[in-house]
Amino acid sequence: MSHALVILVLVNIAISQSCYWNDGCAYQLFSSKTPYDTVRGDIRDYPTPANCEAVALWSLNRHGNRNPGNSATASMRAIAQLQDEIVSSHYEGKGQLCAQDIEDIKRWRWNETLDESASFLTGVGYEELYEIGKRLREKYPHLAEGTEDDYYFRTTYEQRTITSAMAFVHGWTEGSQINPSVDGPWEHDDVIRPYENCDRYQQDVKGGQAVVDQLEDYCNNPEFINVKNNVQTRLGISTQLSSEDVHSLYELCRFYRSWEPKLKSPWCAAFSNEDLLVVEYRDDVTHYHRNGYGSWVNVNLGKPVLKDLYENFKASLESENTARRLVAYFSHDTMIEMALCAMGLYEDNFVLQGSEIDPDRLWRTSFIGSLAGNILAVLNTCNETDGQNYRVQIFFNEKVTDLCPLEGCTWEEFDAYFQRYTAANLDFCSMDYTGPEVL
Repeated sequence: MSHALVILVLVNIAISQSCYWNDGCAYQLFSSKTPYDTVRGDIRDYPTPANCEAVALWSLNRHGNRNPGNSATASMRAIAQLQDEIVSSHYEGKGQLCAQDIEDIKRWRWNETLDESASFLTGVGYEELYEIGKRLREKYPHLAEGTEDDYYFRTTYEQRTITSAMAFVHGWTEGSQINPSVDGPWEHDDVIRPYENCDRYQQDVKGGQAVVDQLEDYCNNPEFINVKNNVQTRLGISTQLSSEDVHSLYELCRFYRSWEPKLKSPWCAAFSNEDLLVVEYRDDVTHYHRNGYGSWVNVNLGKPVLKDLYENFKASLESENTARRLVAYFSHDTMIEMALCAMGLYEDNFVLQGSEIDPDRLWRTSFIGSLAGNILAVLNTCNETDGQNYRVQIFFNEKVTDLCPLEGCTWEEFDAYFQRYTAANLDFCSMDYTGPEVL
């Protein structure tokens, strides 16, 4: 075999290995739109502490996989108009996508249901919550054998959370005769959506300048500019892509891939795995300042729901026979991330900035803000050498957290940490509030 032929073969092999369509290890982390199965553990794999039995469960759940909202849908539909230009550019010898990836883009069709069901829970999302409820029932079957009054479920007013609650209850009660009701949605819910009616949050945080400035810095970040140039070259089109265009392509990639059994979308071919690492950071820095440690307001908004956790477990201690066996709330990534901040989890020793991407950061929305993400606390009664005691296990996405070890915190340890949340209030939400930032 001639040297030229060997080189040609090697080049062809290299090209085939860089194609999206046959990439056996395609990138799986897509910020706040990461499917739950990509990052979850399995509660059934963790043992109950020795000589213990669970007596009460408490959980805070994000809704499952959903359709994009109206704004994202509009931007996705607009950028999808480049479909023909991308295909024709490659036929003219421009661009760098593989032939199969181009063929897949050519065959791709817009999902018309998106225009009428913005933000609605998808079938995948229903299955995510159903399976969580089912795994909890299989792990704690004795707790699933109660009556309707033993359980409490509550949801926000969005279709995606209401349907998520229905899916969870389906998984929890399947095969039984009980049919518990779901409370809510409440018009004003200061436990699982306190930020919605918090003036300080709406004006200073969500409507403030910090997120705008951080996004501007991110779009001017050399790493992102490099990604934008890479995508432009890879697609081979004459239409000049803006930063928002690149994000819209990312939305097409991550939304459409989550609905496919093989978790792939031809639009993801526009990005290399290295590009996706950079684009993933956009949500991280946005959520950090809008929902996370970027503002003291966010941390305090996460405390009322933890007060609810503490008070439910306290009631179980005082009367196991009349306390609820399971309390489950269904909310949004905003609430999950605020609660994690209030507990002091996933906190970096630096402030996330749009101008700089630290690959070793703890705050990564792919892991802490995934679809169907959840916080689960388990109260166990235990027969120990010094008599009957209680232990609390705390899981996040069905994995053990740093807050309590697998064998659980003793009640004294749990009480010492969580009792502080009983003082939680929303007085700071008033724009006239002049008190301390740490409540």
